Amino acid sequence: MLLQGPLSSCQDGFARFGGLMVDKYTFPPPDPSVQSDDRIITDGLRVRVYMPKGYSGGSPVGVYFHGGGWAMGDLDGDDAFARSISKGGNVVVVSVEYGLAPQNKHPGLINDCYKGLQWTLEHAKELGGTEGRVFTAGVSAGAGLALGVALKAIDEGLEDSLVGVVALVPATVHPKACPDAFKSKYTSYKEHDQHTINTASAMETFWGESSWTRELLAYSSLTSTDSLGAPPTDPYASPLLHPRVKHLKKVYLAVAGHDTLRDDGLLFKRKLDDEGYDMNLQYMLYR
Repeated sequence: MLLQGPLSSCQDGFARFGGLMVDKYTFPPPDPSVQSDDRIITDGLRVRVYMPKGYSGGSPVGVYFHGGGWAMGDLDGDDAFARSISKGGNVVVVSVEYGLAPQNKHPGLINDCYKGLQWTLEHAKELGGTEGRVFTAGVSAGAGLALGVALKAIDEGLEDSLVGVVALVPATVHPKACPDAFKSKYTSYKEHDQHTINTASAMETFWGESSWTRELLAYSSLTSTDSLGAPPTDPYASPLLHPRVKHLKKVYLAVAGHDTLRDDGLLFKRKLDDEGYDMNLQYMLYR
């Protein structure tokens, strides 16, 4: 089962896929070695705080953003990812349930994520972490948010508080905004269109650049009907375009070799390399 635009079709397919998984497999309960606590924070945002049992403190707090093409997903859907990071890294993790697109219009979604980072930073010591130290993390669209929100934090003067980014198969650039110097290497949307659940049609829909979107906009007064709806060159939605990527202190970057987002990750690594990134880059390409 592969996702295809328009957005309503992607959402229906995502729900059916989840239902089929539940019918076919027996999933274990949440790992009891990681405690979790749901809270309501700034402007009514919901977060889930994870802490591994026996945690003694003294580490930066992670701020996690779930995947789902910016228009799907929630805390429960990525619970296992956030729980695994907390347990594997022996750190406190705060997973942020940002308002979904397209109802949460740009830049509202990214602003929600940034509010989650600010709250975590302000409460890091109370949560059991190191005061004034956080890192961001996410998967797919959430990984792009982890990079974009980290760069926004740098622009807002929080560079010293941000210790790193964990970006797993990130979306890093709007398809219409890939820099000319990288375009010949930006081919995974075509090469791997049908190889993962996120087809090229689905990804274009999530960005707001599908043929469905263009046709509907031609006959309406709307400015965006699909998911994120950010301007193609927005540096927080498309972190590959941000001029200060080399200011990220530490980056863990995972790329799937047969995925539509393969080149989003590969090009982000190339940009770091081209700019003489001399911090700490850990890079994994899964083929």
